[in-house]
Amino acid sequence: MSVFVPSSYADGLILATRRPPVMTIVLNSPETRNAFSRDGARGLAEALRVADEDPEIRAVVITGNGGNFCSGADMNDIASEAEHYPWAGKGGPLHKRLSKPTIAAIEGYASAEGLGLALLCDIRIVDQTATFGVFARRLGITGDGTAARLPGVVGITQAMDILLTGRAIGSERALAIGLGSRKVANGTTRATAEKLAQEIAGFAPMAIAVDRQAAYAAQEDDVNAAVVGEVRASHEVFATEGLPGVSELLGVERPAARVLAVVSAAAGRAA
Repeated sequence: MSVFVPSSYADGLILATRRPPVMTIVLNSPETRNAFSRDGARGLAEALRVADEDPEIRAVVITGNGGNFCSGADMNDIASEAEHYPWAGKGGPLHKRLSKPTIAAIEGYASAEGLGLALLCDIRIVDQTATFGVFARRLGITGDGTAARLPGVVGITQAMDILLTGRAIGSERALAIGLGSRKVANGTTRATAEKLAQEIAGFAPMAIAVDRQAAYAAQEDDVNAAVVGEVRASHEVFATEGLPGVSELLGVERPAARVLAVVSAAAGRAA
């Protein structure tokens, strides 16, 4: 019987098990509901890149350990840095879709950047515990590609309700609006996703690639440009609202002069 030892990224925050033709990427910070520092986010980006460039991998599964998918960026990491790290920026894990079918196995929270990660996937398998939302918007954190990609998944009316209210979306509502693809028994999302990935990987790969590319091309002519615009604006939003908001939430002192310097730098980049 073969034993598959996961590859490790960012000191074990991200694990990747390669079982050709499928690779499973696991977010492995259960104590934070799989919220990540920028080092963890960079590790995720690297794991996704490796999966995408591996010629023997035809489908990718993304999931999280400990009963949660991903609750976004780590607030303590955000408060400790003056510079914003938008996950959908160039080199970030949410910058662009993989070139091969990608399935999310979602339990618990898929919020903020975690929702952005779920939207990057083609299929989202959920169980009863799955909860989606853009909760970080309450603190002034953007730049995860959600605003650009969500309307293409759920429609503009539902997207605005989610983006502007920051409310939580449970599994039943997610299924009704197309945010979730299918619902399975609690604790079985990963097994279901991996089985589905094996099935998809067994189909004619060129035909799958052409259909997938055509479907997204018809829907997303302006999405890539929208992601770039969202990321560009997110620097100023972070400096003006996000950094002070997160610092206040955590009770961290942030000298006004430092905040103003960050605002000025962000405004210059966004110009």
